[in-house]
Amino acid sequence: MKQSVVFLLTAFLFVGACSSPAHSPVEAINRIQELAGFPANNLTFIEITTMINSPHGDLKVECYQDEEGRKFYVEPATNLVVEMDARDLLGVGHSGGELGDQVLPQAELEDRAEEFVRAVIPEFSSLQDDLEYEVGGKVDNFFFTWRLTTNQVYFMPPFIQVGMTNRGEMFAYYNTISIP
Repeated sequence: MKQSVVFLLTAFLFVGACSSPAHSPVEAINRIQELAGFPANNLTFIEITTMINSPHGDLKVECYQDEEGRKFYVEPATNLVVEMDARDLLGVGHSGGELGDQVLPQAELEDRAEEFVRAVIPEFSSLQDDLEYEVGGKVDNFFFTWRLTTNQVYFMPPFIQVGMTNRGEMFAYYNTISIP
């Protein structure tokens, strides 16, 4: 009984920590890095830019880059990471690739992508009925996408996307569903 109470308390604290907003862009990025299995490393502010893939095509975001070259785009009012781009690292040896050349089944990649999304977006389960899911692929890369089904006209309908290599390395993440 005591172990159950400790587990429930630990789970409650973890969920509470995951669902609370980040207090800074760096804190938000560090959380994404941890959940994606990226090594913790220093971040450099690059610029303020526009996210063209946002619902109206004009979202102002802050761009940060880690030491390995991944770019993280953060919506500054909420410290929400709306994009992670590591396409420049595709095919480049870097840390964090524990699987080597092992190719994973698509079903396992889908499970990993959904697990990541559920960890990053605590309200994902409640949104899922309003999302259309699709899987796409290009050569050795897969894209797992959830799009908001709506009658509202957007430049780019709100969506969540995780891009992974067939070895399970995440190279892209988008979340415009959670933009206020």
